[in-house]
Amino acid sequence: MSPAVADSRALRIETNAQGVVAVHGAITFYNAADALRAAPLTSRDGRLDVDLSALADADSVSLAVLIAWVAQARARGADLRYLNAPQGLRNLAHLSDVDGLLGLN
Repeated sequence: MSPAVADSRALRIETNAQGVVAVHGAITFYNAADALRAAPLTSRDGRLDVDLSALADADSVSLAVLIAWVAQARARGADLRYLNAPQGLRNLAHLSDVDGLLGLN
């Protein structure tokens, strides 16, 4: 894999000026622990939007991290909402019967 390709898949989690958390790159077996530690924090109103439009190569590891983020948010009494989920992630969540849990149905 060339460095340019590796850089484009590197995981970045950023919050924009509107408070929307954007996930860029891939959540993989190698960075899943870091992704879990980087779980989005709740906004002041108890609602948190996470934009997944730049999530790359979604697989079962990605799905597991996103489920854990929902669980962590609920434990804090927050409402986490995923926006712009890639179709591959939607398909995997549906196949795994967790699309409702993630709000992707």
